[in-house]
Amino acid sequence: MFRNPFHYIDDLFEQPGEAQGSDAAAPETHFVEPHEVEGYEKEDGTFVEGYWRDGDGDTSHDRTLEEGGGYEQSNPDGDPTNNLDS
Repeated sequence: MFRNPFHYIDDLFEQPGEAQGSDAAAPETHFVEPHEVEGYEKEDGTFVEGYWRDGDGDTSHDRTLEEGGGYEQSNPDGDPTNNLDS
């Protein structure tokens, strides 16, 4: 599997020169490739147009995987306190 070198996280919580405690386990993650998100309707009735999700937050250019698009995402585990920001 391709891992984007600009978005890959080896260890989310470890600081250089600092030992990692047993209670500070990093969440398991997976790589999400750039992709099209279909339009959808929110609970309040607002319609959201479809868009390209490449992980950089810049809608002026849709990056492909080869251009460095994609991002690391926390695996769902039911604990929102250990999720990566996306």
